[in-house]
Amino acid sequence: MNNETKIIFFTCVGHFFFHFYEMIFPALAIPLMISLKMTLPEVLKLSFFMYLLLGLGALPWGIVSDHYGNRRSLVIFFIGTGTGAILTAFSDSGTSIMLSLAIIGFFASIYHPAGMGLISLGTRNRGMALGINGVAGNIGLATAPFAAGLLNWQVGWHITYLLIGLFSIFWGTILYFKDIDETPITHDNENMANAGANNNYLKYFLILCVAMTLAGLVYRANSLVLPAYLEFKASFLWKLFQSIDSTNIEGTKTMAATLLASSIYTVGIFGQLVGGKLADKYDLRWLYLSFHTLSLPFLIFMGILSEQLLVVSAGFYLFFALGMQPIENSLVAKCTPNRWRSTGYGIKFILTFGVGSTAVYLVGWIRELWSLNVVYFFSGGIVALILLCITCLIFFSRGITCKNIS
Repeated sequence: MNNETKIIFFTCVGHFFFHFYEMIFPALAIPLMISLKMTLPEVLKLSFFMYLLLGLGALPWGIVSDHYGNRRSLVIFFIGTGTGAILTAFSDSGTSIMLSLAIIGFFASIYHPAGMGLISLGTRNRGMALGINGVAGNIGLATAPFAAGLLNWQVGWHITYLLIGLFSIFWGTILYFKDIDETPITHDNENMANAGANNNYLKYFLILCVAMTLAGLVYRANSLVLPAYLEFKASFLWKLFQSIDSTNIEGTKTMAATLLASSIYTVGIFGQLVGGKLADKYDLRWLYLSFHTLSLPFLIFMGILSEQLLVVSAGFYLFFALGMQPIENSLVAKCTPNRWRSTGYGIKFILTFGVGSTAVYLVGWIRELWSLNVVYFFSGGIVALILLCITCLIFFSRGITCKNIS
């Protein structure tokens, strides 16, 4: 492998594991509810500290990565999350599961500042590299629900966490023995700081932070709700499976719902590729606005529709919602200097995942007052605010070139 290939390969493996960890828990929410004899809101709250630390840890780990190297941070990411997963596998109470999940969240927060920083500084075609990296993350999103549902159906949720933990430590060990050159590759017109004498790029970054924070809240709400929501509102597949195995009705329901969730997240793979390709050709701000705008109607439809039409709407929503991520990450690179690149991504993810973790309580509150479908109406209102933020960014930065030029 040449250096860029190694960067893309190992960051893709890391992105896969990050999102696999992220989606295992909501995919197993119903089995955990049955195993622990808790209500669904109570089970979802067990993940609060994991999702909170996914965000809160990003900034300090970003600073560490800028000072001591992104590769070293990624080694810690693999081994630390693997250890947390193994501890979760041996947990047998709500409290122990909550603490073990928190360990996963703390070490998982390393990935985005270290991984995104390494890609944005060490690859020439940044948008496409971020798109490929996004595909790897989407494969994690897509395979985690089904793999978790299938393993739960066969051997239970404990083994699921044990296996992913062992695989994670395996990859961390391989990366430990690999050398990666982290010298930044020079990009023309690198960031928007070069475009003005008044440090306006800081204003652009702050506006972008508001948009990304709101997007993180919507993202977390959907990822938490989707598997259980499909189990309640898209029963056509589990009824088919029930004719095959009528002895484990609850396990069959969970497996059918997680298979649908996996299929839906697979659509996001194509969105990431399209978004990454476009990010190397067109103005990032207008692309960012377009992708969020196109996601909005399908998000609302998810709160209205059921069965097959719900699955179709969810697929279109995730195509645009996940397709905008390489565009968004390219915008972060445009608004941050090289020496603070991982710190810039740390700020992004402390906001998106940190504030996004409050969706655990937001979802529970909405479900208790109304129902799960109302979550998507709330999310639609938040996306409208995101569109307003992006419009402000376009207005204040008018006249400045905002493309990935390498």
